[in-house]
Amino acid sequence: MAETLTNAEIARQLKEIRTLMEFAGEPFFKFMAYERAAETIENAAPLADVLAGGRLQELPGVGKTIAARIGELCETGTCGYLEELRARYPSTLLEVLGVGGVGMKTAQMLFERLGVASLADLERALAAGALAEIPRLGKKSIENIRRGVLAYVGRAKRTPLGTALPLAHEIVAFLAASAPAHDLTPAGSVRRNEPLVGDIDIVCTSDEPEPVIAAFVGWERAAAVLAEGGTKASIWLAGGLQIDLRVLPAHVYGNLLQHFTGSREHNIQLRELAVRKNLRVSENGIVDLNDGRLITCRTEAEVYAALGLLEIPPEMRLGVGEIEAARDGSLPHVVSLADIRGDFHMHTRWSDGSDTLEAMVAAAAARGYEYHSISDHSLGRGRGLDPADLRAQRASVRALGERYNIHTLCSAEVDILPDGSLDYDDALLAELDIVVASVHAGHGQSRDEMTARLIRACENRYVSIIGHPTGRNVETFAGYEFDYDAVFAAAARTGTALEIDGQPSRLDLPSALARRAREFGVTFACDSDAHGSAQLSNIAYAIGQARRAWITPAEVLNARPLAGVLAFVKTKRGTVPI
Repeated sequence: MAETLTNAEIARQLKEIRTLMEFAGEPFFKFMAYERAAETIENAAPLADVLAGGRLQELPGVGKTIAARIGELCETGTCGYLEELRARYPSTLLEVLGVGGVGMKTAQMLFERLGVASLADLERALAAGALAEIPRLGKKSIENIRRGVLAYVGRAKRTPLGTALPLAHEIVAFLAASAPAHDLTPAGSVRRNEPLVGDIDIVCTSDEPEPVIAAFVGWERAAAVLAEGGTKASIWLAGGLQIDLRVLPAHVYGNLLQHFTGSREHNIQLRELAVRKNLRVSENGIVDLNDGRLITCRTEAEVYAALGLLEIPPEMRLGVGEIEAARDGSLPHVVSLADIRGDFHMHTRWSDGSDTLEAMVAAAAARGYEYHSISDHSLGRGRGLDPADLRAQRASVRALGERYNIHTLCSAEVDILPDGSLDYDDALLAELDIVVASVHAGHGQSRDEMTARLIRACENRYVSIIGHPTGRNVETFAGYEFDYDAVFAAAARTGTALEIDGQPSRLDLPSALARRAREFGVTFACDSDAHGSAQLSNIAYAIGQARRAWITPAEVLNARPLAGVLAFVKTKRGTVPI
């Protein structure tokens, strides 16, 4: 595989092929095939492993021709067909097509008549007043394009879920307090718990949409109003994030929420299923084409039931087999926040946390946890604990747990050294209830070296959990490379849990990898990785990623009672040889 290409980058090139094909006038079914394949690749296991296992054509929407082009992209970083399209049309046309108000036909006219082939070209044409020369582009359309350019620039940098979700809750609270809006709900990629989002979608119901729209566009944080209509509007925040609002009557709330939650690929597949049943699905209801009857749904469950499906959780709506599972009854009951009994990964001022040990214990108890573990860093992090410090902390941990009526486990987050050994010796590890072992340095090792490093850590009988297994940062670092299947197999074989880290900057394991690990029978730990008491709520982000990966409560270590957790640790210590 071309060394620098990730699944996301392969998917981006497939989407470029799709767009340039449409621009060239290719039939709808041909270019849409590439869009569906791109959605599948984004949510699939790493392509290196898929290709190695000969499973590429098993992925939804990946036929022989597209599989060959994906293989070429993986091998060389590009493919002949994409280069042919780029020779005819510059790839910067994708910038123009990403601008709100510029549809395919408008983009074609701008290209043919004005030579507009990039965002910079479009900005110059707007400044010169040249768009007035284009047929059917009146003043209102040109102003919409001008606003669209502003929104495009804002969307150029995707926003972490940890930033977008609190903003979504803020605008929901504002509208609830200032307008006759009901059923206010974040939708779109925020509701699907995508690690990075392009914008925020909000839906609500009201019998008086006008004052709701007026309140929304009048929000003090809105730097610009991008669009304003009778039932929908868009604003732009100074930081570059777009928020879209849609308002419809209460009786179609289920239709509205399902439609605007997406994903696009999920909704395409849902519409295709509906067509086969002679139905048409939209945010306004389900039309029975046999008799023209309109089926409106108050809940999403009613929408799915009308199509003969079980209700599909929002996080699972990715177009990767969930509709088939909902149809045949094999859709799993995925883990929820209510299933979680404790949290294994949190830090205090003893290492790099911002709160005291007592504050963290008290906060965990206040969340109603049955148990939790303090897991400050080992010495490899610079500010970590030496053995004497760790033993002193253990005494305090026990006493505080009794005071706050919560079982506080003695733990540590121990560095996995480059050769796979740990930063503490086995004698000290044996004194701990839980050991979270993580890679924090040496990310530049080769794929084989990192694979061996992680497998050796799994084979240490005292390692309970591998923390943030890929080391990724959702904005800046895709994670170090290793043989995912080999490590997942080792984790399952040795009884080592793999963490889904809830820090919004990590969300690691990524959901596509977690779903692949699930196939090996891996146990997961959904943790907050809190560095302060307020961050204990990060565990909700971990649960969101677990739901995207189809993980059930039975597969989550901290959804088990304390006795089950201790038995998990004891079993590994008794079955893995020293």
